[in-house]
Amino acid sequence: MNINDTDKIFCSILFDVMAAKGVEDVVCSPGSRNAPLLIAAAARDNLRKHVATDERAAAFIALGMAAVSQRPVALVCTSGTALLNYAPAVAEAFYQSVPLIVISADRPEQWIDQDDSQTLRQFEALGNFVKRSYQLPATGYENAEMQWYANRIANDAMIEATSGRRGPVHINVQLGEPLSRKQQHPMADPRVISMIGSDIPANKEIIRGLALEVAASRVMLVAGFLPPDSRLNRAVNEFIKLPNVVAMTETLSNLHLPPECAAIDSVLTAFSEEELDRMAPDLVISVGGSLVSRKLKEYLRRNKHRCRHWQLGWSHTTADCFMSLTARIEASPSRVLHQLAAIAAKEMKGVKGEESYSRRWQDMRRRAAGVKERFVADAPWSELKAFSHILAQLPTGYNLFLSNGTSVRYAQILSHRLPHASYCNRGVSGIDGSGSTAAGGAKMYKGNTLLITGDLSMAYDIAMFGLPDIPDRMRVIVMDNAGGGIFRFIPSTSALEERERYFCAPPTLPLRQLADGYGWEYSEVADGETLREELPRFFGGDRRKLLRVVCDGVESAEVLKRYMQVKA
Repeated sequence: MNINDTDKIFCSILFDVMAAKGVEDVVCSPGSRNAPLLIAAAARDNLRKHVATDERAAAFIALGMAAVSQRPVALVCTSGTALLNYAPAVAEAFYQSVPLIVISADRPEQWIDQDDSQTLRQFEALGNFVKRSYQLPATGYENAEMQWYANRIANDAMIEATSGRRGPVHINVQLGEPLSRKQQHPMADPRVISMIGSDIPANKEIIRGLALEVAASRVMLVAGFLPPDSRLNRAVNEFIKLPNVVAMTETLSNLHLPPECAAIDSVLTAFSEEELDRMAPDLVISVGGSLVSRKLKEYLRRNKHRCRHWQLGWSHTTADCFMSLTARIEASPSRVLHQLAAIAAKEMKGVKGEESYSRRWQDMRRRAAGVKERFVADAPWSELKAFSHILAQLPTGYNLFLSNGTSVRYAQILSHRLPHASYCNRGVSGIDGSGSTAAGGAKMYKGNTLLITGDLSMAYDIAMFGLPDIPDRMRVIVMDNAGGGIFRFIPSTSALEERERYFCAPPTLPLRQLADGYGWEYSEVADGETLREELPRFFGGDRRKLLRVVCDGVESAEVLKRYMQVKA
C-alpha cells in the first residue's frame, strides 16, 4: 500500500522506526522548516497526532501523556527558538525519567551562524537535559548507506530513551529546500533493533549479604515520586511486613500501602527532635525520585552519622540526598525488595511484633493522626480546610495532578486515601506547565483527571485552556489565595516586607471569562459548607469543569504554620 508521504525519505524512516518501537502519539507544533516532519507524521495512520501551537505547552502535554501512558511520546517543532521552548518540560522529563522523543527541524549545516532566518545552534542545545543528542544531515539519502544510517539513529534514539533509566532524547533534523514536496511512498516494516535488558537474577551471595544486613538493622523505606507499578507495590507491601521496617512514602510514590505510611510530615511535626532521633533508622533504603517533604530530608540528614543509605533503582548519577549514601543498587526495585524480604523474614522468625521497630512507629503515627484530625476539624476556613474536603471527597478512580508550591504539600499532609494515580512535576519542581501536563495526562487516561493548582501556577499556564481536544473527563480546581501562597509560609520569604508585591505577586486571572470563552463549566466557592455541597456535582457529569476556591492567603499560611507546630 502506498501513502502520500514527504519526499524526505529520512523523515519517513524516522517515524516508521518510532512507530515500530512503541510510539503511538506525536505532539506537533506548526512551522515551515518542519513541514517534511509534519507531512510524514500526518501520513501515518498508526500515529495519533496532537497539535499545539505553543511549544512550551506542547512539551508539557507530551510529558503528561508519557507519564500516564508510560510509553514514549514524540515532539515535533520547527527551527530556531521553538526548540528552546521545549527546555522546561524536557528538563522535567529528564529528572522524572520520562521518555520523550524530541524532534527539531533545523537549517542545513552550511547556513548556521550565517544571519539566515530562524537559525541558531540547535544540535546539543538540550544537552544537559537529554540522555543523548543526535543529528541527521540534510542530504545524501539517495544513498542506501545513508538510509541505513537514518534507521540506525532512529533505533538507537528509541533504545536510549526506553532502556535502563528512561528519559528524553533529542534528534535534530537538518532540512533543505524544497520542504513541502510529496511523493507516493510504499508502507514497509522498518528494520527494528531489539534491546535485551541486563536485569538478570542478582548474585545470590550479594543478595544474601544485603538481606542479613536488613535483618540486623532498623530499616526505613523511603519512596519519592514513582509511576504506578503493581509489581513494585506488591514487593513493598511484602517488605514492610518485616517487624524492623517502617515505610515513609510520599503521595506521589503511587504506592498503595496502609494510610499511615504516607503521613510523613504529620508524624515528623508532632514529636520533638529528641523523640524522633531515638527512632532514627540504622539503614535507609530509597526508591523513586526527589522528595517533597523537607521535614523528612532534614530528619535523615540530622541523623546521617547513625544510618546508612542504599539507593535502589536506576539513576543517572550518584544522588546522596541524605548525606549518608553507602550503596547504589542498580537493579529492579521490585525484584530486590522481594528477595530481601524473603531472606530477612527467615532470619527474623523470633522477633516479637509488640517490641518491633515497626510497631513503635505505628503507635507514634496513631497519636500524630489524632492531632491532625482534631486540628483540621477545628481549623477556620483556609486552604488546609479546603484541601481536607477536596481530598476526602475525591473519587478513587481519578488521576490527580498537583501543581508545585502549596498544592502538592497540602496533598502530602491531608491525603485520606490515594486516588488511582498521583502526578506532579517534581523532577525539577517548576511552577510552569502544570496545567498542560495534566491536559496531556487526561488524553491518555480513560477515567477522570483532576488538576489542583494555585492561581499563580494557573496564570503561568493559561495556554492550557486553548489546547485542542482536552477531554470532557478533565476537572480543574484553582486555589485562589491571591498569589504564591508558598511565599507566605516558607521562612526565607514569609517575614519580608516585599513579600506580597515581589514574591506572592497576585495575578490578574479572569477564570470565569476563560471558562466561558473556552467552553468550560465554571463555579466558585468561598466557604467550607458550599464547597462540600459543590464537590459531588463537580466530580460528576461529562463536561469539563473549572472550580475556583477562594481562601484568604495570609490566614491560610498562619493556619498551616500553626499546624506544623502542634505536638502530640
